[in-house]
Amino acid sequence: MTWTDARIAQLTRLWRQGVSAAGIAEALGDVSRSAVLGKLHRLRLLRSRNAASAPRRYDGAADLQAGSEGRVRPAPAAGALSSARLGPPEPPRSPWRETAFAPLPGTAPRHWLSREFGECAFPVGGEGDELLSCCAPTHPRRAFCPTHHAIAFKPVSPAARATEQRRWVEVAQRWAA
Repeated sequence: MTWTDARIAQLTRLWRQGVSAAGIAEALGDVSRSAVLGKLHRLRLLRSRNAASAPRRYDGAADLQAGSEGRVRPAPAAGALSSARLGPPEPPRSPWRETAFAPLPGTAPRHWLSREFGECAFPVGGEGDELLSCCAPTHPRRAFCPTHHAIAFKPVSPAARATEQRRWVEVAQRWAA
């Protein structure tokens, strides 16, 4: 996520309208409350709100239609908005997620708790009590098949490995001293 001028302007406008940091994060999407608070701190806006004004949650369409002077325009008629959508819109599902959590060809996914020892535990469907696991054969002492193991565990870069090794050497030298 990058802070573009438009996103900073929206952040500033919502903050001045009294929306909480969590509400602003919800309105901007793909940003955390902590990131919003950090940006407000760097913009020196955290102390700009009066102590008497209580923060409020993001109200969705009403906040997005606010004018430049901070007044909120009336929201569209209730019939114009989908009654099923109560909060901010759901982000589109990632195509990577759709392919990574799909069953592998030639496997027979089963209920997660009914899999046998040595079968892949990677989730490929269902939710909650109906969670399905891949159930492909695994290597000894591993929970996932080679395909899902490659998805779940990314190899460490040589630079990160060297940094970690340097840290261990420094710790060992401090203990030895």
